[in-house]
Amino acid sequence: MTKARIGFVMIRVSLVVAICSVGAGILSPDFSARGTGVEESRFLSDLQTVRCQLELYKIQHNEQLPPTETYASFERAVSMKGADNRGPYIQTMPENPFNGNSSVRFENGQSTAGSGKAGWVINIATGDFKADDSAAHAAL
Repeated sequence: MTKARIGFVMIRVSLVVAICSVGAGILSPDFSARGTGVEESRFLSDLQTVRCQLELYKIQHNEQLPPTETYASFERAVSMKGADNRGPYIQTMPENPFNGNSSVRFENGQSTAGSGKAGWVINIATGDFKADDSAAHAAL
């Protein structure tokens, strides 16, 4: 290969690298913006899964919620096979991706969901399971 031909090939390779770099620079902000959408999707999926599994628990236990005396008794009831051979309903309580908390807070009566005290909140009077990280997510 001649020196002129090698120079021409190097210019073509440099142009391809430059075009790819510009394309990556344009697309990079788009990829980082999608992170929020992934968290939102995971959040909604986890919320719906736990709600469905709590409904299944209620159906199989005469419309009774899992025990809510303590978080440990609640978690044990939904994550382990019971004496009646039902369950487990979930392996572990999912982490709320917006506050990094997987604990469940129990309330009775008027809802205070969205207070940020836990990852999730369940109203033992109504059976409503909601997020506890913000008022906007608690409304879902």
